[in-house]
Amino acid sequence: MDSSVPDDGAPRGAIGRLRNASVSVADQLLNSNPQLGMWRATGTAIAHAPNLTDLRTPETGGEKIVFDKDGHSARVPDLDEGKEEFAERMQRIQSKSTISPSVSKAAGDTSVSSDTQQHATIPPKAKVPWSVAIKHGFAAAAKFILTPTGFLITVYGLNVVAWGAMLFFLLLKAAPAMNHPDNGDADSSPRKIWLEIDSQILNALFCLTAFGLAPWRFRDLYWVACWRLGAGPEHGHSALKKLAKRNNDWFRMGGRHGEEHLEDARITFTGNHAPPTKSWKLDLMVWLTAFNTFFQVGMAFFMWHWNRIDRPGWGTGTFIGLGCGVSLAAGVLAWWEGRKIKLIEGPKVLAPSKELEPLEENDV
Repeated sequence: MDSSVPDDGAPRGAIGRLRNASVSVADQLLNSNPQLGMWRATGTAIAHAPNLTDLRTPETGGEKIVFDKDGHSARVPDLDEGKEEFAERMQRIQSKSTISPSVSKAAGDTSVSSDTQQHATIPPKAKVPWSVAIKHGFAAAAKFILTPTGFLITVYGLNVVAWGAMLFFLLLKAAPAMNHPDNGDADSSPRKIWLEIDSQILNALFCLTAFGLAPWRFRDLYWVACWRLGAGPEHGHSALKKLAKRNNDWFRMGGRHGEEHLEDARITFTGNHAPPTKSWKLDLMVWLTAFNTFFQVGMAFFMWHWNRIDRPGWGTGTFIGLGCGVSLAAGVLAWWEGRKIKLIEGPKVLAPSKELEPLEENDV
């Protein structure tokens, strides 16, 4: 027997704990839900951003604006009141409806008379001056940047804009000091050298998201395949529920997906619930993010396989256009659908905790 291994099996136990810890970390990473693209994250952040009404209304916005980890504006309610009371109070404050739907439903009356509506209507609250609203805007911007996603969007976006602007001005020959010899067209000119440096930096930035987020993008693609083929638990329906949960910033499940009970399950700021999103839009979002990775593979091949002199210009132009196009389309889709949800449901309602998780019905 090896004398270095005690009879109590301590080394074996330590190795087992280390193995279990590594498996647990890998499982947590794979089951986490990072934003799957720069433009998509930006689109949802803009869709859920505070509007002028939020900044000028102290009862529902102003200094009460907070942001979740994804950089989406939200509010934290007082948990001493229940779901129906909270929805009713929010509707009264915003004067978006004349009487709370939850109160009518509880009373068993689906119609409200005009006299009741007239007496239930509450005039809009006074708004703060524009100078105060501007201060609220700067404060909200600072809160957004301090969120994990907001910080990454800001840093990443500034890099893309800065290096992209430099590439644009180099292509226009806007720096005369670099345009020698031969007016900057010679391969040995500083302009051509910096064009290559700039292009490689932008390519690295695009690879950072396309390749770094690939495991989660292909995980979602696998879930789409299970859902559409009816494979796995619940004949693929559990994959749809996983996809809906990880895309809840712009996607809503409901009756059209066989989940009627979800349409009234969430606590919303207005007490209203957005209708279910068409399922083909979920397919489109997953495929757009996946194709961004595929196109970036082609872009990286052209950038890394050939040097700046021999590289075919049509290759880099084609793949950079396709990669940016599908990424931008994903961002526009996320912004459009997220915007519609915010118009109906209002800002997110978060539980007052360090993590600022969305408030569900069982939290009250």
